[in-house]
Amino acid sequence: MLFLVIDMVKLEFVQPDIAVGQMKMLQQTFANYDGLREQGKLKFAYAFADAPGGMMVLDVASNEELQHILFLLPSMPLVERTVRPLTEIKSADALVAELQSIVASMPKKGREQ
Repeated sequence: MLFLVIDMVKLEFVQPDIAVGQMKMLQQTFANYDGLREQGKLKFAYAFADAPGGMMVLDVASNEELQHILFLLPSMPLVERTVRPLTEIKSADALVAELQSIVASMPKKGREQ
């Protein structure tokens, strides 16, 4: 199962020692990405160029595995997270073809059945 995970870092003014701790948590998260990549679970990870945050694509066996991975990332309390399930474009293409068939079989406006 593929999931797009978008993390936006919460920007809050905090004491310098807390900010340093938060940066270390983000560094630990990036280190965890290496392990996930080695396990074949992390397919892509990119940082946003225009804002603090980034995205990753995870390939996991279940929703429970996804939850486990995300909850154990050190960045969990520092980000606003959005998760979207993904599908291959060919699946969407097949669905569109099926929908076209359904729509084509519908009665036309003004015609009686």
